Amino acid sequence: MSFESTLKLPEAGTPFSLPLAHPEPSATPAPARARTSEQDAMLAKLIDTFNAPEFKLPSTIEALKTIWRKREGASGRGWLGWGAAPKDVVEQLKPLTEVEKCYWSSEAFERCFRAVKWDYAAAVKRAEITLVWRREAKVEEMGPEHVSPEGETGKELIFGYDKECRPVLYMHPYKQNTETGPRQIDFVIWCLERTIDLCPATNPPTEMLCLCIDFGASLKVKAPPTSLGQAKKVLDILQTYYCERLGRAVCVDIPGFFWAFYKLVGPFVDPRTKEKIRFLEKPDATSLIPPSQLQKQFGGDIDFQYDHSTYFMALHQLCMERKAANLERWRKYGEDRCGLSEVVIRGATVPGQEDAEKTAVELSPAGSLKGANGAAVVGEKEAATVPIEEPVPVEEMKQLAVDEKEPEDFVDAPVASKEAVAEAAPAVHA
Repeated sequence: MSFESTLKLPEAGTPFSLPLAHPEPSATPAPARARTSEQDAMLAKLIDTFNAPEFKLPSTIEALKTIWRKREGASGRGWLGWGAAPKDVVEQLKPLTEVEKCYWSSEAFERCFRAVKWDYAAAVKRAEITLVWRREAKVEEMGPEHVSPEGETGKELIFGYDKECRPVLYMHPYKQNTETGPRQIDFVIWCLERTIDLCPATNPPTEMLCLCIDFGASLKVKAPPTSLGQAKKVLDILQTYYCERLGRAVCVDIPGFFWAFYKLVGPFVDPRTKEKIRFLEKPDATSLIPPSQLQKQFGGDIDFQYDHSTYFMALHQLCMERKAANLERWRKYGEDRCGLSEVVIRGATVPGQEDAEKTAVELSPAGSLKGANGAAVVGEKEAATVPIEEPVPVEEMKQLAVDEKEPEDFVDAPVASKEAVAEAAPAVHA
């Protein structure tokens, strides 16, 4: 039995302290972005570069910048394009690990391209520095015991999904409980990673998150919870190494001092990021997030009561289970290479399975495949449930009909399996 299957669902009128594993049945992923043939060629070229047998990168950004300087001043000898390099740089060069190859999906490379407006040279650098930063920051090694003290008050937590299946990361800055330092930044990184872990199995893949920030003005908060320098560091990490990850941001209960602080930080915020931020006069985010997935202070139905001893390790265990299943799928279908789609890595579909006799599924260009975890994808007329409690979806799948409905804001079609709907309905809609 998977840990995910043991998680309880919210009950009406009862305090709740666990993460939610699946989106609302009515949620649907954002449509896939179309690419030109030229963009397809650039994407394939970058993936091939990372898959080249001789491709290696160092473990520090300083060493990577040394490589860049050598590359820019040389005449293209080998994939690095430089001759002799300092010994300490050469000793750092390592090929990609399995975990790194799994992380570098085709969508991960495409996010780098989108962030630099499809400039090939800039996309190469963005992908390389992201990989090296993850090594230097030891992102994959960051354990819950290291950041747990930062999470004791619930100042950051992941809970629920918005109407486009994006997991929701909540920030409550007024609950700050530690002194400014590197561990605070590590906690932000850890929460971002766990939010991404909870992206559901959808087709098209869910790539972004929804951010909800409660500044606590009604509690008479009188000063920013962090320094300007710390805020700039976090912004740099978000915009450089988590590019194209923010779908929407909702800010509520905003104190007067925030606007002066935002005026200082604002110049460092990417214009495209600013466009995604909404400052709400009333704490009501239900236009973006279903009430059954939303905390009460944002206008939702869930009486979420943060209990660190209950929530924190449940979140960690749920995410580690998802990561392990993703890695197993990559090992089965990834051919030891970068570039496998997140649709496959997360278990929304299996390569070639849509043509198998037992699937009875037709995928249209705008369609998708539904998974039994409630984070599914839907074709125009048909979908199939794909249980993912096992590392690899089982072959037998049940055909089910999807009722057509008139789309609302940010909603195009239902996305949960029959099993997920049946399990969730009594508790969520009581």
